[in-house]
Amino acid sequence: MSVAKKPRPPSKRKPANPKGTNPSAAQARAAKAAAKAKEAQQKKAAKEKSDKEKAAAKAQAAADRAKAAKEKKARAAEEKRAKAAADKAAKAKAAEQKRKKAAADKAAKVAADQAVKAKAAEEKKAKAAADRAAKAKAAEEKKAKAAADRVAKVKAAEEKKAKAAADKAAKAKAAEEKKAKAAADKAAKAAAKLTSREPKTGRRKARPTDSLPEPLTLHSIEKQIREAYLGQTHGAVKERVLLKDLRPKVGVQSDDFDQALLVMQQQGKVVLMGLDNPEERTPEVEAAALHIAGLPRYLVYFQG
Repeated sequence: MSVAKKPRPPSKRKPANPKGTNPSAAQARAAKAAAKAKEAQQKKAAKEKSDKEKAAAKAQAAADRAKAAKEKKARAAEEKRAKAAADKAAKAKAAEQKRKKAAADKAAKVAADQAVKAKAAEEKKAKAAADRAAKAKAAEEKKAKAAADRVAKVKAAEEKKAKAAADKAAKAKAAEEKKAKAAADKAAKAAAKLTSREPKTGRRKARPTDSLPEPLTLHSIEKQIREAYLGQTHGAVKERVLLKDLRPKVGVQSDDFDQALLVMQQQGKVVLMGLDNPEERTPEVEAAALHIAGLPRYLVYFQG
């Protein structure tokens, strides 16, 4: 920094002695003036040095201030940059956290939506299964009801048929009883007739060699039928015997044979049965059948 020079004050030097003055006084004055000038010069130099030092100090202070201001400015700029970087980092961190939170929220929402959809699908599936089960149950109940109705109808038909069969059996039984009664009456008349044919015993003594045939009665026919039956079963009872195998073994007329069997069935001694297997109903079996109320009987069982 340049320092402006102050103007010199007017010199106070006295004019040289005029001629005729004392030279020593003049020298003294000159010396004094020189000393003063030197002193003034020294003061001036000291002042200039002081001014220079002040100016240098001032300049140094200004430089220090400038340096301090520059450093302060630099620190402020650095702090500003650091703050800006921190703010940027904070913003970036906040943005990252926000992004992560948004991603987490989105993932949670997606998971929740998926859970809701899965639950809805499961509920839909369960409802469909329940509907199918209900339909199946309704169909099963309908089927069971239809089966029950069919069973009821079949049962009603069976009962109707059984009633008709019972009525028919009752009628047949009544007819059989009527026919058996007629047969019994006929057999009784035949037995009475046969009995009346027996020779009367007089005073003539019977010869030892005389042999009379057993009279033909209901009892004798039953006896012949039983003997023929036991001959077929080898002495066993409650075995089935075809009438076609029994008739030839009993030497009586077919009507007497039939009437005797009917009486024996009424008395519970025998059971007359049909044949369910059509292959067993040969012409011979059909020809030997005993018809009761229009129903053929092919077998006989002795009860005991």
